[in-house]
Amino acid sequence: MTKDGTNRGGARPGAGRKKKTPEGTYEHATFTAEQLKELTDSPHVAYVSSKTVSFTKAFKTTAWQRYCDGIDPVQIFADAGLNIETLGKSRILGFFKILREAKAKGLPFTEGNEPYPSDAKKTYSFPTPPRRANRGRPPVMSDTEINKLATKVAYMSQELEFIKKIILAEKKEN
Repeated sequence: MTKDGTNRGGARPGAGRKKKTPEGTYEHATFTAEQLKELTDSPHVAYVSSKTVSFTKAFKTTAWQRYCDGIDPVQIFADAGLNIETLGKSRILGFFKILREAKAKGLPFTEGNEPYPSDAKKTYSFPTPPRRANRGRPPVMSDTEINKLATKVAYMSQELEFIKKIILAEKKEN
């Protein structure tokens, strides 16, 4: 804490995290009655509650196509006639996160908030990164191997000294 009694470090509201209520739960934005009516009237919305929105399969498919074409997620929702302020950027980005996860698992899009079929097979898989090599103890060498390596190092250092002398002799001649 600082002298003025404020805590300036650590996780805090506004640092990418929702504000906690006094009970210790996170605050979630709820929709007003007008916002609920606006979302219910949209042809792209399958289901609306006070805190959640589910979209139609057709909207999910077209949104995914446009997202793959490189269009900004917020722009996709704006072009579809959905109010960006009502939904909020976190809901929009969360929507595309769910679509990405479904595509990564090879699952088809569902209507509204229907569960995914449990028997769905993967149509393709993303490559997994290679595993790192085991960085355990180096293998133990025997005394004979150590002696051979020491002899080899001594021989190579003598060769190096000999080459240095040859180079110096050539420089003196020129």
